[in-house]
Amino acid sequence: MRKIGFIIGAAAAMAVSSPALAATDGTLSDSDSTGTLDLEVTVVPMVSIRGLDDLSMTIDAATIASNFGSTSAISQFCVFSNADAAGSYNVSVNGTAGDGLGNPYGLVGSATGTQLNHTVGYYDAAAYNSVAASFMRPGVEHAMENTRNGQARATDLNCTNAGGQNASMRVTVRNANALAALADTYTGSLSVVVSVP
Repeated sequence: MRKIGFIIGAAAAMAVSSPALAATDGTLSDSDSTGTLDLEVTVVPMVSIRGLDDLSMTIDAATIASNFGSTSAISQFCVFSNADAAGSYNVSVNGTAGDGLGNPYGLVGSATGTQLNHTVGYYDAAAYNSVAASFMRPGVEHAMENTRNGQARATDLNCTNAGGQNASMRVTVRNANALAALADTYTGSLSVVVSVP
């Protein structure tokens, strides 16, 4: 009974809030009769993220000697948003908390259980050096748009019309953190959440 009551209530609410459509009946005729109906389609705001890549880095003496202070890995991917013509959306990145001293995220050593801290940069363009970069902190939302740097707004879930990628994320381990870490394989995961603005 509760379920039926809900359906009737929802239908009644829709009948009250929807604009009146003006369907007409045809008249009785010996030759032809024409009825008309109006159509209404509502497309709601939607977002999607696809094509994230797992990232892997090896940091050794040669890497540290040649990397200008840090080692990075980059994932380029597709964010779809139909919220407006700019493809606006909000994004947050969640993961294990870092040291709070400029390294918001951390990875855990599989053998030692110690932590290796890192940063995350988010770019609402496929090019990771876009001027529209955001230094991410766990759970903090940033406003983005997928038409940054002259990109076309994605019109399908794979960004086919935008070259397949319209956003990127850069994970960076500073040399100071790598040198302070014990030798180990450090693992973790990041959750990238895109939402309607």
